[in-house]
Amino acid sequence: MRRRLLLFFLPSIYAPASIANEALWNCVQNKDSKEWVCVGEKEPAGKTSAAKVPVDVEPVKGVQPIKDAQPIPTKAVENTQPVVAEPERDAVENTEPPSVPAEKAETKVDAPKLPVNTRADKDTQQVSVEAKPIAQPSADSNLKKTLQTEANRPGWTCDAKAADKNWDCKLVGADPKGQARVIETPESGMSFLTPAFDHNEELTFSNLKSQLKYDPWQNCAAPGGGKPGFVPEKDLREASPLDIDSDYAEIFENEIYSYTGNVEMTRADQRSVSNKATYDTVSETLDLQGSVYYSEDELALHSESASLNLASDQARLREALFISPATPLRGRAKTIYRESSTLSRYKGVAYTSCRPGNQDWVVHATELKMNKISGQGAAKNAWIEFKGTPVFYSPYMSFPIDNRRLSGFLAPSFGNTQRGGLRLETPYYWNIAPNYDVTLRPRYLSNRGAILGGDFRYLTEMTRGSTDLEFMPHDSLRDKARYLGAIKNNTQFTPHINSNMDLNYVSDKDYFSDLGNALSTSTYSSYLLSQANLGYVNTGVSLTGHVDNYQSIDKAITKAGIPYRRLPQVNLNLNHSFKFMPLTTLLDAEYVHYQHDSVVEMTNGQQNDLTPVNAQRTNVKPSISFPLQTASAFLTPKISLQSTQYALSNPSGGLIKLSTGQVVSSSMSRTLPIFSTDSGLYLEKDMNIFNRSYLHTLEPRLFYLYVPNAVQDDIPVFDTAPNDFSFNSMFLENRFSGSDRVGDANQLTAALTTRLIDAKSGREKLKLSVGQISYFQDRKVIYPGYQQTLPGYFPDTDKFSNLVTEFDAGLTDHISFSSGAQWNPHLNRVVRHSAMLHYINEPGEIINMGYRYRKNTIYPELSGTRPYDIIQSDVSAHWPIYNDWSVVGRWTYSLLNNSTQESFFGLEKENCCWRFRVIGRRWINSLTLSQNPNIVNSPTIVDATGISQTGVFFQIELKGLTGIGEKLDKFFEQQIYGYRAPKDD
Repeated sequence: MRRRLLLFFLPSIYAPASIANEALWNCVQNKDSKEWVCVGEKEPAGKTSAAKVPVDVEPVKGVQPIKDAQPIPTKAVENTQPVVAEPERDAVENTEPPSVPAEKAETKVDAPKLPVNTRADKDTQQVSVEAKPIAQPSADSNLKKTLQTEANRPGWTCDAKAADKNWDCKLVGADPKGQARVIETPESGMSFLTPAFDHNEELTFSNLKSQLKYDPWQNCAAPGGGKPGFVPEKDLREASPLDIDSDYAEIFENEIYSYTGNVEMTRADQRSVSNKATYDTVSETLDLQGSVYYSEDELALHSESASLNLASDQARLREALFISPATPLRGRAKTIYRESSTLSRYKGVAYTSCRPGNQDWVVHATELKMNKISGQGAAKNAWIEFKGTPVFYSPYMSFPIDNRRLSGFLAPSFGNTQRGGLRLETPYYWNIAPNYDVTLRPRYLSNRGAILGGDFRYLTEMTRGSTDLEFMPHDSLRDKARYLGAIKNNTQFTPHINSNMDLNYVSDKDYFSDLGNALSTSTYSSYLLSQANLGYVNTGVSLTGHVDNYQSIDKAITKAGIPYRRLPQVNLNLNHSFKFMPLTTLLDAEYVHYQHDSVVEMTNGQQNDLTPVNAQRTNVKPSISFPLQTASAFLTPKISLQSTQYALSNPSGGLIKLSTGQVVSSSMSRTLPIFSTDSGLYLEKDMNIFNRSYLHTLEPRLFYLYVPNAVQDDIPVFDTAPNDFSFNSMFLENRFSGSDRVGDANQLTAALTTRLIDAKSGREKLKLSVGQISYFQDRKVIYPGYQQTLPGYFPDTDKFSNLVTEFDAGLTDHISFSSGAQWNPHLNRVVRHSAMLHYINEPGEIINMGYRYRKNTIYPELSGTRPYDIIQSDVSAHWPIYNDWSVVGRWTYSLLNNSTQESFFGLEKENCCWRFRVIGRRWINSLTLSQNPNIVNSPTIVDATGISQTGVFFQIELKGLTGIGEKLDKFFEQQIYGYRAPKDD
């Protein structure tokens, strides 16, 4: 018979439990004679028994079967005899065993202190057939354990009984409804030692995994993968009853409750199954015995015995297996002592993050202690085996068990570069205070020497920041000391006032190329920027003060090519929209003080010292616009007035060279009106293509711009350059960036955009944009140093601009294509073209292929050598090949110079428990350039062959434990389109 006990507001259970098929008693009552028939008794004369009982089953000593049962009183029975409730009538009348377990029925019996609910199963007739007294030991415990584990797999498990040849079927988990059950095959691997977990333990781990609400290892190998979402029930424990079911139950002295046979306890997310359970209501102790299983949202356990003190929150488990799905980790311990809810001790521990069936790495320890209060764990005599081979031993180690920071050594990193040689870095983390910490990063380069480095971080209520310092006392190749310093700070004074500071300085231009790891630092940067700002931002108001400075870290950039410092720059932006009419007013005001160092220039073999032309510039641009808009059209006329004032120091300095060559005056000004009108339509239509609904749009757009011509040749250029021509730049009011030049214009931009949108998902499947500018007059405002003539090409006198097209297509859910082209009507040729094809199937299956072409139209005097032309291919991929191994790489190749611009290639092995990556990289640090004295601010390429460098980088990580080597995920994200770093990184 099945017994059910409801215990309200008991503390959490911390022991596991397992389903068993043994029952101590199986008694049924005849509805006519009211006589009970139990295990070991003979059938009543003239009656058909509900189940045939083998005569060799011995009764349990000290407990006699009930022969003449009386009606159960409503009060509890205060003796040691078993409490037996009358089963439902159907349970006695139905002598034929059902093919599957039937619904359970309940009857209630009052009991002191704890309400006891008993339930009888319609299939109790068969339960006693195989039942044996608990006092009789098992003949083959290992086989029994294996059979129990197999029986607990999700799905139907059926067995024919030896006595009556009837099928005994049991359902675990969801009904597969006829579908085949998948049996996991343990992964094979090379091992020099005895496996840490034997076959039976691996089967138990698989059973524990099936009891969780999700598979902890389901998405562990995929970048960005995580556990599936589920609704936790942990918070419902205190408000939920403890529901106990068993085949047999006894009450001793109204204090001790004993349950035997398929004891199942459930409360909220907690569930335990065992062969036997005893609960003492006075001491509040719970003992579980016989293949004990326990599972909850955050834990799954198996043990042969478990003792729990619910009052003191203590527990003791022996020969326990466990799974922690959050990490995920699984392991074994000979003994687990739970001293309190925050302190646990383990003896003879072995654990891993590998999925069941895989034991690539395992950590062993004789003793392990976990303290939730300190957030720290400690292990004694710990050693790590990888692929069955011991690789590390430590007599003592401590580690964090949550996200709190602890002082200690971090994982070392290795690498090798051509200039630095073999690199070894062993960082140490010092947790000074909750809001202060230091990471010391000493590293050694075999070709150059030792570098002392570290960073200090701080955090307050308003401020966060860091300070990085590096110092190399002696570079053996350069025979000098080298250093780096960086300070970053962000402060939020009020909700509207904030400041940012980012200061950087290095001892020489080659610091990063010689001493960096070539992964964390961009190899294409020519300047090291230092800046700071203080700003106020509110609705309709923005006021910002800014200072900056540039340091060249490229030998090809001379002092004359370094941008001007802004000390300071102040910007004021105001905007206001009126609600009673379509009117918007704007004001952009700027004040800048430009500074530059003196420059030494060689002319005809003679040295010339050039005193810089420093300046103060004030630019004010008020504007009024009238935005008129409906659901399908918009029209926005706008009028602006831009006024710029200059005050120059040393106007005759030689650093700034004008196109006219005249002497610059000490003060000058320029005021220009600007008129523009932006208009467009939005037309849409529903379409059906291949039985799929789409929304097709047509979006024509016209943009007219008029700016009168003003002579600006006498104005120096401090921070201005031509905008790169593209589809979006055709709708700007100035073809130059910055305020030193305002381009004259009388032009009309005509563009058309069409889209095809999936009506069901809202995803944009196709997008095509086409546009061109029609010029109504020649452009007279030019940029200093730009030649205006090129055979067959007249950019400032052409009547039409390049015809620009941009095309994007989501061909499938995994394949996308993007392309852009510019066709010059006067040259009758394509001057720019790019195309990129992306295939992204799974997060780790990525292929990108691209092509880029660009014709030189900036420095026509160099058209014969084509140094500014670009003809380039670009291929990148991350693709699995075999058994969790993947290839990863990128190759950028110049078809013009027949040379590789940049490349890296490597292998990656990643599964649920470890990750290994190794790549070889070749890159170019800088180009060999020289300065053209006629184009001071624009370098002329003399030798386009860059200085290449090679390096090898690797990373190995035991998930859930530690790792060594470079963090390659961020590098892959920058280099491979579509790659996403795993969340645990």
